[in-house]
Amino acid sequence: MLEQNLGMVGAAAVGYGRGVTESTIGDTYDAETYRVLDDAWNSWGRLDTDVIAHLINPAFMGGPQWPALRQAHAIVRRDDALLVASSGLADPTEWDDNEPTNGYELEVFGISPDIDAGSDTISVATSWLGQTVMTVSNLVAQYGFRVSEMLELYGVITIQLDDARLPDAAAGTYLDEDGALVVMLGLVDAELPETVPGPLSPIRLVNVKLLTVPEGRFCVNNSMGDADARHELARRFAEQGGVLRSSISRPSVV
Repeated sequence: MLEQNLGMVGAAAVGYGRGVTESTIGDTYDAETYRVLDDAWNSWGRLDTDVIAHLINPAFMGGPQWPALRQAHAIVRRDDALLVASSGLADPTEWDDNEPTNGYELEVFGISPDIDAGSDTISVATSWLGQTVMTVSNLVAQYGFRVSEMLELYGVITIQLDDARLPDAAAGTYLDEDGALVVMLGLVDAELPETVPGPLSPIRLVNVKLLTVPEGRFCVNNSMGDADARHELARRFAEQGGVLRSSISRPSVV
């Protein structure tokens, strides 16, 4: 198990209570929040008007509660790649014991050239890219501000996703013997801004990148320390190109 698996990190959570669901703060700040995020995604490609959403909010069925309860995922298309991003982790939120913020002050996203840019919404949602981003989104919703704290402290972090879904052809490269996948969060590149100015607080755009099994192991089995190893991987990704992109056919940098 990786040290940076969110379930094992001992960082103290910020003292924010759950969002007050009857609040009307969204009436004031939702439109501006959506605008700055839409502008960021549209700077990369063509943002779909439809989003991936659930008929019944998973928070009402025992799932993690997103800051203002809205839980969705956006799709952005380019001719050479497709992007899936959380939509709701940064919704304006009033907390029981702290000042209002743009939710957990981040949205997560993944990019891949492997997914057909012409795929319909359901196909994107059920693709390995869609499933990976949705899994990470719910982990962020579960751990809340702890994720932002770790990104602020370490720059990039790695987390393990158990029972990950990938095509059979990728299993030996990206899934370990237990079927777990390691992803890196927090890589940055000129392809997209690192943050956007939310009306209540800055919103970090957090990239999700798939790591090969050797890359994941390099983060914990090395002689340079975990943080230095993660930054060494980031350096190698910059040399490889396509820093923010995940592909199940990408050559390992380890």
